[in-house]
Amino acid sequence: MNNTDIILSINDINDIDKIGNNTKYINISIDSFSRDVIDYFLRCGKDFLYTDSINNKNGFIYATYDMFKNGEKIIDSIISNMPSNLNDLDKVRYLYISLGKILSADINTMDNKNEKISFSSVSVINNIWGSITSGKTTSACISKLFMCLCSRVGIKSELINSDINGNIGNKIYIDDSFLIVDLFNDLYNIQGGFSTKYFDKYNDNKDMDRKIFYIKNSYTNEIINNRLRGLDYTKDNMLSDILEVLERSINISDVGVIELAKICKDIFDKYTPNYDIRINNLFLLDSDEIKEHFIVISYDNNFYSYNYNKRCFIKIPYDVITKNIKNNKIGIYEGENFYCKESRLVL
Repeated sequence: MNNTDIILSINDINDIDKIGNNTKYINISIDSFSRDVIDYFLRCGKDFLYTDSINNKNGFIYATYDMFKNGEKIIDSIISNMPSNLNDLDKVRYLYISLGKILSADINTMDNKNEKISFSSVSVINNIWGSITSGKTTSACISKLFMCLCSRVGIKSELINSDINGNIGNKIYIDDSFLIVDLFNDLYNIQGGFSTKYFDKYNDNKDMDRKIFYIKNSYTNEIINNRLRGLDYTKDNMLSDILEVLERSINISDVGVIELAKICKDIFDKYTPNYDIRINNLFLLDSDEIKEHFIVISYDNNFYSYNYNKRCFIKIPYDVITKNIKNNKIGIYEGENFYCKESRLVL
């Protein structure tokens, strides 16, 4: 049996002729774009598995045809909904915001938070079509997705190391210049409707952000700041008041759990720097040992969590938390210093 054509790289439509009877794995170039290639595999590619190729370097995590097809639908939707009359910088900003709204980080794939990690979960979110279909991502994968989208509107980009922690970002070439962006670290700002922090020097360009329909008039962080200035931070229910402002200001149901924790941390760091308000990562454990991540925000023996079904923050009695932890219905992620003021929880 000839195995030389089991894995095949496709850069343009002419490479389709190389597909053989043994071909199973397809590597599609994402730093260049061929509509004909995508359309061909959407029509005739049910028997293949798919990954990305950048500068002829192939990925190693493959998506099913259904993931590929559904991922392409989402990508096409983003492109087709792009406002007209945008310059290249506007287009890049639009793609940046669009991806940031639909993708979130997944704590269950972070080795510093888990003793064991599901390989299948990691595999899905490290493939661009699996990631955009599942709504979960990593810094490397979202940067590849961003490159993919830029190439589809004719804009060149490349992957770079964005910080000393090994996160991946993008270098985007526009006219005779370039900009450096880090979408993964900006997810929480985008999902909150805030001005961004990692889109080079164009993070609070309101004219551009109105043009792409990211904001109407103001960023959400400006609205929240105005509301938080009027709070009395000496009140016993100070934390509840802050969370109520968040509920009224942000559509939290569209915000990922990790992203919500980052939004809260920024607010607490700014407005309550001298208060010991804690944000801890916990999980509900179902019968199949699937972890449902949630955060607990606590201060002075008051515990709150956002309920995505009820669309509001709920107060949780401490006894309920400890009882469910002891009964193995609630778990605590690695590295969490979770305790209450009067009675420290020892596990």
